[in-house]
Amino acid sequence: MKLGLTGIETSGPSDEQAVLVLGGKHVGELIAQRLQADGYSVGLVDETHDSEAVPTNAGDPSDVRILAEAGAADASVVVVATPRDSRNLLIAQLVRAHFDVTDVFVLVNSPDRSDLVADVGHEPVCATTALSEAVVADLEPTVSELDTA
Repeated sequence: MKLGLTGIETSGPSDEQAVLVLGGKHVGELIAQRLQADGYSVGLVDETHDSEAVPTNAGDPSDVRILAEAGAADASVVVVATPRDSRNLLIAQLVRAHFDVTDVFVLVNSPDRSDLVADVGHEPVCATTALSEAVVADLEPTVSELDTA
């Protein structure tokens, strides 16, 4: 599985990979839904958002007990997607230390924090970069038409 800058790129599940998405409200739910649609076994942990489409554990994704109840020990991949970079890094460290998950993807909102996340062994996914690239890609056909007019 690979998370790219412009979204989730998957080559399909291998041997029922379990993915746990932590936080993110609607963003976390959408990530979980897309992975589930690609055939992955997915769970979501969020304090305030309860999904009807994805199995959800209501609770604080920085609470080790909640993570254990949600199946973090069985997860092949964890995606940490709360709105705050510092909280995402803390949660990623908790997951790695308590559950020995090796593939931890961390949502980073500020591009200058991507290196920090990578330096401690997690895979950063920069939301700002992904959003700006998606907007530019969507605008390119319209801008190209204006240039030729």
